[in-house]
Amino acid sequence: MPGPRASSFAQRAMESETIARVYESRLWRRSLLARLALGLSFEDEQALIQGAARLDPAAQVLDLACGSGIYARPFANALAGGTVVGLDLSPAMLRHARRAAAAEGIDNLYLVRGDAMALPFPAARFDHVNCCGALHLFPDAARALAEMHRVLHPGGRVTLAVVQRPGGLLAPIASVLLRLGVESFRPADLEAMLERAGFDDVRWHHVRVLWAVASARRSGPPGR
Repeated sequence: MPGPRASSFAQRAMESETIARVYESRLWRRSLLARLALGLSFEDEQALIQGAARLDPAAQVLDLACGSGIYARPFANALAGGTVVGLDLSPAMLRHARRAAAAEGIDNLYLVRGDAMALPFPAARFDHVNCCGALHLFPDAARALAEMHRVLHPGGRVTLAVVQRPGGLLAPIASVLLRLGVESFRPADLEAMLERAGFDDVRWHHVRVLWAVASARRSGPPGR
């Protein structure tokens, strides 16, 4: 069980029962405001991520910081013989994920409470890691990327959706977000972080407004 550690306002909010209840609704992730800020609808983003993952039907997938299972359940439904492990630090989010999966009759999704900074899995455990809507909340994004690399098979891919650092007239938003505990990334900087963590073949599937969706391939020896 992960021990206590300092968390930001944004992270505490995302772990709350209130946000867990509304996260997938039109009050939050499927809201018009989210669509305008991110530059695409959730449904379009989900389709991009599913396409970028290029999963074999029997793949083993980790959905890191799975929240309510908004990405994990579509992954599980797409796998004929594979499984999805959804990991999150928030008991509230995991409770909602468990209820939603049961309501949809999903039996290949396993939910685990754990910390992205120290994943409770052996090296090369997964074919794919999905981490969407969370990297910008982690206290150490580089360490989280290193953990994703460690638990991926060589040649496996990671998909990410992150807050893009705004420029121009929107540039001051970045400092406001940071005070709340939300990091933002320039695509070039995130690409460099991925390469330092041992990934290559970085591909950008969406870069617009405040949101970016990318994928990359794990290179390097197992357990690096």
